[in-house]
Amino acid sequence: MREITSHGHRGAVVPVTYVADLQREMENVKNADSHPDWWIDWMTRCIAGYMPVGFEFEPRSLVTVVTPSPKTLLEFDYKKKPYTVISPPSRSDWEILTYLRAFLSTCGYSVAVYDKLPQKLMAVCCGLGRYGRNNICYSEEFGSYMWVATFVSDLPCEQAPWFPARRMESCESCGACVAACPTGVINPARQVIEAERCLTNLNEQEGEFPDWLDKTAHNCLIGCMRCQDCCPANVFNADNVVQGPSFTEDETVELLAHVPDQPYSDALAAKIAAAGLSEYAQRLPRNLAALFHSLVSTL
Repeated sequence: MREITSHGHRGAVVPVTYVADLQREMENVKNADSHPDWWIDWMTRCIAGYMPVGFEFEPRSLVTVVTPSPKTLLEFDYKKKPYTVISPPSRSDWEILTYLRAFLSTCGYSVAVYDKLPQKLMAVCCGLGRYGRNNICYSEEFGSYMWVATFVSDLPCEQAPWFPARRMESCESCGACVAACPTGVINPARQVIEAERCLTNLNEQEGEFPDWLDKTAHNCLIGCMRCQDCCPANVFNADNVVQGPSFTEDETVELLAHVPDQPYSDALAAKIAAAGLSEYAQRLPRNLAALFHSLVSTL
């Protein structure tokens, strides 16, 4: 824990057997509300695959780490005008793995990334955060502008503090996120948001946006920050942003005209990677065009 804290992060270690408790929590989530059949099928498959297998060491513990992850400001020049675009918090597991591996190896233990668990739920159950009404995880130190990563290790751990899934107490008397959601998916009567209509889900998936989606709803290049930016739990770090890459007019035009599944130019690909958006590279042309439309419509 001292090693994790020395990097400005927060962490917890629990026995690997606690995966069974995660499975029970997710079964409760699956059964709590009325969900589409595809969502139930997907959840069932995920739950069945939680137990870590196939590692070169015997999994004995799970190490969960939460790190600060500020929003990123990206600059795009387009049609002789500069546009400032928000990219939501992101971070790489590999940076955390590097220092965990260096530390644990001196003690004779191994560690590896394990991203098959529900990360937000893992953080809540470990005591590193609580849910908001918007189903996003918040920590006392970082609010929702954070990254959660879980690792598996052969580090011995027989027992550790473990908590049920729970919301922040302040959510009970606050409806800020309900009012701010651009697609109305946060229903106070439900435990889980209507994820199939969530803007984040829509712009992370492939294909055209549905006709019912308000064209002015777009506010981020990937994801949506409306329910987080208005949340009182983020008041202390609302201005926690970092400057990301700037894209020239030529690069912006190339991005908007990009043909799916074709490579970007080396220079543009490097900037996309620097912005932490390589995973969504094929969605960016559609999303940026929609975001430009939304920005122009609201000016």
